Amino acid sequence: MPPIKLVPVDLSIASSYSKSGGTGGPRANLIPLARLGKAGIAHPEVATSLKILSDAVAAAGGDFRITECHRDVAVQRAARTKYDNWVRAGKPTSNAPGWNAATMKSAFVALPGRSGHNAGRSIDVHLSELKFPGASSDKQLDRLWDLAIPLGWKPIIKTSDEGAKEAWHFDYPGELSGVMARLGYEQWALCGALMVGHGDIQGFPAVTQALLCRAGFDIGKIDGAIGPKSITALSQALKVPEAVAKMKVLSQDESIWAALLSLPVA
Repeated sequence: MPPIKLVPVDLSIASSYSKSGGTGGPRANLIPLARLGKAGIAHPEVATSLKILSDAVAAAGGDFRITECHRDVAVQRAARTKYDNWVRAGKPTSNAPGWNAATMKSAFVALPGRSGHNAGRSIDVHLSELKFPGASSDKQLDRLWDLAIPLGWKPIIKTSDEGAKEAWHFDYPGELSGVMARLGYEQWALCGALMVGHGDIQGFPAVTQALLCRAGFDIGKIDGAIGPKSITALSQALKVPEAVAKMKVLSQDESIWAALLSLPVA
């Protein structure tokens, strides 16, 4: 059982998917994001912030629809395989002889367990449906940034450009902001994914490392191998001798996770 359980998002938040099939259409005919099973869950602090953002967009007259929220690590692995197939084939265009839509994906896909979607900390927004009143089509993303960034949402692109790849993608670093600042995006995503059971190196050592990183301890990169730096950090975190910390690791004592979760984030 992972230390943190993903929770359904608020039922008022709409997905982009219509009850009659496909995407788009009248808002009244959209499937609530929470009704999409594993795709409609998020980290608890993210679910709270997503509701606030959705309400803020509605208050500004916009139409907030989510195309993707949480992504199961198995789904991530399958998508990454298609992306790797495309790269190995020489990155053919969709109308080239070497293209195979069934086995290839040209859009970048992060490694399994290393996407903010796996951590329940990322969303993809249906930008063309925002329709903020008084804003031209090339300024809709600017309006969303004005609302989202002060609420702690971080666009993955550097400048507001609707035509940019991944312009629709927003992350919520939240309590793992320190991890992102110290270790970068991939380790931030892995840290978050491990704590909710969707890392690619899921297991006691990796989850323990993720919790230590969340609390600000310097263990190097999360790699699923408990070494001297992790033992020292665990000893300091639990306020026990290193010999005791080693025994807890050897016995895979998951009771330490609650103690690590209770530490201040850094």
